[in-house]
Amino acid sequence: MAMEHPVLLTGGASGVGEATAKLLLERGHKVVSIDIKPFSNDAVESHHCDLSDPASIDGVLAKLKGPYSSLLNVAGVPMAVGNELTMKVNYFGLRYLTERVFDRIADNGTVVNVASIAGNNWRKRRGYLMELMAIEDFDAGVAWWNENEGAVETDSYTFSKEAVVVYTMVLAGKGLARGIRVNDVGPGPVDTPILPDFTNDVGEENMQMLIDTIGRAAQPIDIAEALVALAEGQITWLNGQHIIVDGGLMAGISSGWKK
Repeated sequence: MAMEHPVLLTGGASGVGEATAKLLLERGHKVVSIDIKPFSNDAVESHHCDLSDPASIDGVLAKLKGPYSSLLNVAGVPMAVGNELTMKVNYFGLRYLTERVFDRIADNGTVVNVASIAGNNWRKRRGYLMELMAIEDFDAGVAWWNENEGAVETDSYTFSKEAVVVYTMVLAGKGLARGIRVNDVGPGPVDTPILPDFTNDVGEENMQMLIDTIGRAAQPIDIAEALVALAEGQITWLNGQHIIVDGGLMAGISSGWKK
């Protein structure tokens, strides 16, 4: 059954976002998507937006009134774009947009964020992450990152995804009053055009080890299925969770599938 209102999706022009948009349409949902890349799917209402720029986000949101049954934050970038831009798109832009869209999400709606298995170890940096959560201003947050980049003892991509995991939990509490459930999905390696960038970040040998553990990299549809299920709210008592969708990769590493 189609959701009552459209779904708002970031990053719908390519990769996991494109697969998610297609699956939503197949299931009878209306889709509004924003992306910095051009769209090729005429069935999606599309708008250009640069998530690293609050003014660009504000410009798009001025055109989008809602209400929306779900917000799916799929857009993201690899570390190859630079540390500051990685943080701006993957966390600061995601949060800026979400906070300004939240009142337009229908009661009992959903928010789904795309994190990563790179965000699994957020507890190691809980103090820094909670400090960051307290900073609501976009530019002040970027300034905090530039001041603390060396202290957090991890790379910008990992920290940005850890921040998404923690922000998911924070937002889930905010959503309780209106029955809005907030969860995130943590994919492993996904076969998209930016997989080579991630391979360069972790090293070819390490990436191949990860893929060999489960036999293949995920296809975009593998992640899209989880995103759509969460957007539709099929599991009504699921809230504030970091849901690993990696084909068993973390299980394989933890229990020693490959000797």
